[in-house]
Amino acid sequence: MGRGRVDFDRGLARLSAYAREYGHANPKAHEEWLTWRVGLWVSSLREKYRKGKLTGEKVAAAEAIGVRFVPPYRDPKPKPPTRAECRESDLLRRLEWLEEYFQENGHINIPQLRGISTWPNAGRWVARLRSQYRKGKLPQTVVDRAESMKIVWNPGAGRRSY
Repeated sequence: MGRGRVDFDRGLARLSAYAREYGHANPKAHEEWLTWRVGLWVSSLREKYRKGKLTGEKVAAAEAIGVRFVPPYRDPKPKPPTRAECRESDLLRRLEWLEEYFQENGHINIPQLRGISTWPNAGRWVARLRSQYRKGKLPQTVVDRAESMKIVWNPGAGRRSY
């Protein structure tokens, strides 16, 4: 066994320790770990793979600890939520703010001019929610949650106090 095999085994052992620490075996090319250029070693390993200079045994050993030889080398970044998903989660979060009012009153039909103690503009927000419902712009999850909280979508003319 020549020096190349010893270096490969030592490098693989170090990379395995790196993978246990960071959760992956695909460091960036410039990355160092414990004063060892782990990224450079993996980069040269990939270059040898592309040139056909790695044996099947070495490729299998490296893949066993998680080295990827074919791009993309890392998992793709998770996509940020869409505007519609953000809006839906915001509406659901605001409905949660009305949970206490719902528990006390059995509904979330808050008068527009009078909010609740923790949210003074809750009545106006519920009115805007109804308006969006009538225009068909509310996600079904929000509609279902509001209906489970006994919202009246068309409450009619309210009381006016001048």
